[in-house]
Amino acid sequence: MAIGDGAAIGGGEAMTGSAPIRIVGGGPVSLLLRGLLVRQGFASAELACDPVPETLPPWLAQRAIALSLGSWQLLTRIAHPPPSAPITTVEVTLRGAAGRTRLTAEELSAPALGHVVRYEALHRALREGLDRIAPPTPSVPSAPSTPSPFPLPPSLPEPLPPSPPSITVIADGNPGEDGRSRDFDQAALLATVRVSRPQEGVAFERFTDEGPLALLPLPESGLWSLVWCAPTAVSMKRLAMPAPALAALLRERFGPSLGELDLADAPQLAPLHRRLRAKVAGDTEVAIGNAAQALHPVAGQGMNLGFRDAFALAQRLGDARARGEPPAAALRGFAGARRADRFATVAVTDALATIFTAPLLHPLESVALGALDLAGPARRTLARAFMFGLRA
Repeated sequence: MAIGDGAAIGGGEAMTGSAPIRIVGGGPVSLLLRGLLVRQGFASAELACDPVPETLPPWLAQRAIALSLGSWQLLTRIAHPPPSAPITTVEVTLRGAAGRTRLTAEELSAPALGHVVRYEALHRALREGLDRIAPPTPSVPSAPSTPSPFPLPPSLPEPLPPSPPSITVIADGNPGEDGRSRDFDQAALLATVRVSRPQEGVAFERFTDEGPLALLPLPESGLWSLVWCAPTAVSMKRLAMPAPALAALLRERFGPSLGELDLADAPQLAPLHRRLRAKVAGDTEVAIGNAAQALHPVAGQGMNLGFRDAFALAQRLGDARARGEPPAAALRGFAGARRADRFATVAVTDALATIFTAPLLHPLESVALGALDLAGPARRTLARAFMFGLRA
């Protein structure tokens, strides 16, 4: 979401004049990009940025974000780590079937597969990180004005208008309708769930004939984040259910892995669509993050794909700067460089969102998950792709 008009990187005075890079957006992807550009040697005066909002709407502030290990590493280049729940195991199961796959950090010799953070904590960490590495330039109070003893010339030249930026980066917002879109006819029921038998570090992805159901550990003890996808009409009926009845249905659908489940807050409903911007880069404009693609939340890859967009763009802009080229030179080939990771991630999330709802495939699903659990190399390749993206 694009918030406000141009302001200095740390939230200071509005930028005018010769800043060569305009960054639209005040969300985590735009904040990460700003920090990475500072790490590449860009000064605050070279970036015309939207102001960073100090407060967020409650529905957004408490939303759970699953950051992969790769995204966590990018975040910690800019900011102190926010409170998080490390994910050391992802347990993938089928409701009513025997197939199961477990992805573990231990098997990959990694500290974690990822971390779950609250959106507000992530946003605050990035904002404070920017203030540390690129503090806003303090304003110097001007001396009191005194009448000049000399008359001014009768006519002075008009000041030059601000020059347009060399490039514009759209880092937040909607991909729009100029590309490919898909309506899954699903809506996600989002809620915080209190569990009686926590399993530290374990995230659950359960595939049902309605759609995926995920429970992710939260930084607060005993709390899990629920993302329950189902046909829109079904999710709307569940949203209207009394909390005890909805919790009982969730326990019946999810199973006993986490013990008793109770709702810790009022659920929300999010319609699910996938949209892709047809052209992410032009001569002077580029879109990254949600402005380039909006994905189904299964496997939690949307923010991670946006972070990788920001990292790749910052590297290209830094390289162009080192060669003495204008920022626009960095956009040449950017879309091609991101194509493999972008479209592979979209294809996987689209498939996971729908394949387990196909009745004809039910006999094969359990076999496929069981085979993946036995096939170590394939399982590790899948886990690394979710952690770091597809590297062309």
